[in-house]
Amino acid sequence: MLNSRISTPLTLIAFLILSLQTGCETSSSPEASVAPEQSKLNTPETQSEKPVTTKPAASPDSSAASVTPQTAPAVSPQASTAVKTTDASTGSPKPLFKDWPAPKLAIVLTGERHGYLEPCGCTQNQTGGVSLLANLFQQIEERKWPVTAFDLGGLVKRNRRQSQIKYETILASMKDMNYAGIGLGPEELRFGADIFLQLHNPEPQAPNTTPTFLAANILFLETPGLGKTAFKIVEVGGVKMAVTSILSKSHVEKFPDITWQEPAKVLPDVIKQMQAAKPDLMILLSQSEKDESKVLAEKFPVFDILLTAGGVEDPLGEPTFIGKTMMVDVGHKGKSAGVVGYYPDQADKADPSKRFRFTVIELDKQRFKNTPKMAEHMQFYQDRLKQEDLAAKELPIDHPRGATFVGAETCGECHTKAYEKWLTTAHAHAYQSLIEGRQDQIERGEKIISRIYDPECLSCHVTGWHPQEVIRYTSGFVNKQESPHLLGQQCENCHGPGSGHIKLVEMDQLEEAKKVMRVTLAEAKKNTCYQCHDLDNSPKFEFDSYWEKIKHPWRD
Repeated sequence: MLNSRISTPLTLIAFLILSLQTGCETSSSPEASVAPEQSKLNTPETQSEKPVTTKPAASPDSSAASVTPQTAPAVSPQASTAVKTTDASTGSPKPLFKDWPAPKLAIVLTGERHGYLEPCGCTQNQTGGVSLLANLFQQIEERKWPVTAFDLGGLVKRNRRQSQIKYETILASMKDMNYAGIGLGPEELRFGADIFLQLHNPEPQAPNTTPTFLAANILFLETPGLGKTAFKIVEVGGVKMAVTSILSKSHVEKFPDITWQEPAKVLPDVIKQMQAAKPDLMILLSQSEKDESKVLAEKFPVFDILLTAGGVEDPLGEPTFIGKTMMVDVGHKGKSAGVVGYYPDQADKADPSKRFRFTVIELDKQRFKNTPKMAEHMQFYQDRLKQEDLAAKELPIDHPRGATFVGAETCGECHTKAYEKWLTTAHAHAYQSLIEGRQDQIERGEKIISRIYDPECLSCHVTGWHPQEVIRYTSGFVNKQESPHLLGQQCENCHGPGSGHIKLVEMDQLEEAKKVMRVTLAEAKKNTCYQCHDLDNSPKFEFDSYWEKIKHPWRD
């Protein structure tokens, strides 16, 4: 029994619990539509659409983050394009492809998924995921538009066993969506040549509808053509495309058995081979910062479309025209997808932008539904995680404090009020939510797939894990059978393991006991709340001001 003389409750626990229930609401990423031939903006359809303001064309790397959801993007004088945005968080998002005539071809562009097979799921109305993306393809196909797709790369975040399983799952889902090509980013290459070559399909039987790995300036085991191709010729809907991909110097790391070459040195020969096929469109997937991609577009003006990395997480969707090259970025974490409409009949030598319309589409749950086929992939993915029991088998790490986790019930022996409050919160039932799903999922009739064997989910729904790194601490939760006292989001995920605190209490070192469990504002941001919740992008929560409102006697 803990010494009951510590009468000051850990009110910070209640604060953290209540505040974190605001969730990791994602910042809205307005959808921007480019209509090159329009001289006037379309009439707004919903209250959420904002008027467009005009300003001089921004540089390619101008920060969209400086534009709030209430501020519309600029009209680019270079492209003579009209751009309209929708704030999905304040009203109904606009209809897809409003005022678009049927294009000769629709090209879906994605990239920098960073492991988000689906949104993290801790709050309602999160955007993105392969299931909603697949529904976008369905809606395009229902319009009878020919469609193809390319991904910039950066599909996963880590190079552990779970990442390998996830990588295979994402590739399977992309095959079902008929992706034609995938660039190679640093995330893929971190697997190393041996693992990567085991995971890929070098010679797809249906090349137009099966993703091929593209990399013009990467060699595996010093062997050209091994594991990827420098470029690919794809023909869909009567449009012939030549597509290649490069990895810039700024994105290069030391990869096992992988050689990087300077893009400017290898692209001339690759371009010559691509042009020999007499394509209608030349496309470059550039795993580069935006300023580097701009330099490539200037040096190699033969490309019609350039998809670049290095943009913001939620792009506004305005393209940059560098000569005839339309450079675009489509965001991170799979929250959005870019769509290019190709209109060759509207081509104008004086204004090459008229060939295209471009929009970044936020994959929200108002316009898009989950796709049953993607649910099958998710179920198979979770089954594989269960079979390999990665949560228990991955090597744990020691906590820096050197203490062990004791569980909320033990904390509650002294901190009764805080414990009783915690029992009434969703955090106390976080583990169960991995089985039952959220109420909004149930109301939508979604298939609930258990995620209790998924380390990336467990790291925020149980106690004793490092959430950002998805690593279990030595005394942290393993499974319900071995560590039932650590189910849910508990006190120690914020305050650290409590065994040392208990020892100090039993030694009557009360002031030291208080200090060891103290959480400051800086620590809370770095080590606790922000590890699971994207509070900086939450419109409902201001961490600093809330912290100042509470009167925690132990904080600095």
